[in-house]
Amino acid sequence: MKLGYLGPKGTFSEQAALLCAKQCGGDCEFEMFFNITDVISAVDEGRVDMGVVPLENSIEGTVTSTVDTLIFDAELFIRYDLILKISQNLMAKKGTKPEDISRIVSHPQGLAQCRKYIRSLGVKNTAEAASTAEAARIVSESPEPIAAIAPGRAAEVYGLEILGRDIQDDGTNATRFVVISREATELTPGVKTSIAFTLDDDNSPGRLYKVLDILNIYEINMIKIESRPAKHKLGTYVFYIDLIAENGDDLRDAVKMIKRKVAFFKFLGSYSTIE
Repeated sequence: MKLGYLGPKGTFSEQAALLCAKQCGGDCEFEMFFNITDVISAVDEGRVDMGVVPLENSIEGTVTSTVDTLIFDAELFIRYDLILKISQNLMAKKGTKPEDISRIVSHPQGLAQCRKYIRSLGVKNTAEAASTAEAARIVSESPEPIAAIAPGRAAEVYGLEILGRDIQDDGTNATRFVVISREATELTPGVKTSIAFTLDDDNSPGRLYKVLDILNIYEINMIKIESRPAKHKLGTYVFYIDLIAENGDDLRDAVKMIKRKVAFFKFLGSYSTIE
């Protein structure tokens, strides 16, 4: 099986991919990509069998490129999810002193997760990279005294020295990853199910309530709801929902009723969690 993830080596996505490989029996060939949409496209086009992509972070929230691409641009299904504790580290070339750092490079999420620490260093210049590990690679090749915020493994891969460990603003920082494939899953009780839908354009009051009340009637637990721009018209939104139903018949009946009340519906998968 070929498994795609956000590279280069040393990313949190690589760690998630290794956990996924264990779940799938460990017999995986890995392929790295350098942005999230490329991972999803590779799965959608059949160049890899499954892909591992970040979905949300406990500090910065949803990774919008993942959610939007799954909803609008691909016909894929979530097979598993997993939660990875995130430990961010400041790293630079060996011999670099913290007071000499002129710029800090990281993925936008990495920079956002460490705002207080960056402020405490007094470094005013930051730069974005495609991934935290790519930031470490940039630092390893730069003649300037710059630093990266990245996982500890990235320091090993690129020969950097860790100047600060666990520098994220919140010690409970974690990222939820999803494993996606072209293989369809069935509506399944007792595990997470993800759906997306848009409302019709009649502008009648309580339209969203009427849809969500279906979940209440069938006693289905909605554990997450989020809106994203529908992209074709200002002021229209796609609602993304994670839910858990204990009864399979109730789940199927509720989804059938929701489909009747919305303009667009997409089932993104029922899936278990990799521990």
